[in-house]
Order: sequence, then C-alpha cells, then structure tokens
Amino acid sequence: MVRMYFNPSVTHPLREEEPNRAPRDFHRRLPGYAPTPLIPVPQLAAKVGVGQVWVKDESNRLGLPSFKILGAWWATYQMLLRLFGQHLEPWSSLQELSKKLQPLRPLKLIAATDGNHGRAVARIAALLGFASRIFVPSNTSPARIDAIASEGAEVVVVDGSYEAALSQ
Repeated sequence: MVRMYFNPSVTHPLREEEPNRAPRDFHRRLPGYAPTPLIPVPQLAAKVGVGQVWVKDESNRLGLPSFKILGAWWATYQMLLRLFGQHLEPWSSLQELSKKLQPLRPLKLIAATDGNHGRAVARIAALLGFASRIFVPSNTSPARIDAIASEGAEVVVVDGSYEAALSQ
C-alpha cells in the first residue's frame, strides 16, 4: 500500500493542474537525454523503517555529472527564442537547431558560477557553436575552473564571492 502525506499548510498547485510538459519535450530532443534513473536502496529503506527508498542518479546528465545542464539548456533555449523568435521551431536534432541559429553568430553565452552551472553553460555554447565566458569567484577550486575551461569557455576569476562574480 502507498501512503502519501501532504502538509495542509502548503498549497500544491500541481494537484489541480497538469504540469508544463514543454521543458521535458524540449530536453527529449537533445542527444543523450534519458529519464533520471532511480536506484532502489532496500538497505536504507529497512534501516529507516519504510517500504522503499529510491535515489535519483544524476551522475550523468547529458554527458555531465550534474542535473544543472537541464536548467541551463532550458534557460538558454528560452533566451534564444526571445532573440530569434519562434522561427527556431520545429527542429529535431542539435545540428538542425544549430543551423537555424547561424544568423545569431557570433554570440557569446555568459554566466556566473561556482561550478556545475557554468560548465553546463559552456558545454551548451560549444554544442551550439557559440563562445562562452564564465565568471567564477576566487575561491573556486582549480579542478572546477579546469572543468569549465575544458568545455571551451573563457574563465574569468573574480576577486570575492559568488555574488561578486554575479555582479560582473
């Protein structure tokens, strides 16, 4: 038997409305997209006294070790639609989308990050044939900076915190 508990003081709009399927439909067109694998963890379920525990495995999302690329892709695409209009649709492959974006070149994607988001934006830029500039705070680990640079981004280290990088 499945039991669900809801906090009565929190509104749950998705109970009454269908969720927006546009982001999922968009991501399904990207190469390498797959639903998030759910891994059963029966030992943990037994330990905490519940029937089942499942863990979302986001260790490989569209070729990166983080779910951040999903949001970065969706935000980038929404901005491209604003710049280019609905003329981007329809497309069925990344190559087809990239060809439709040709009139926007040269274009540079810019982001601030302290890790995975910036790498995702840099990967998207490279896949679309754009340049990228990623601002990172000075306390960002060299491994993260190298990972972002490995995607072809220009990495700019900013003195200060993430907020300082964001203000650039």
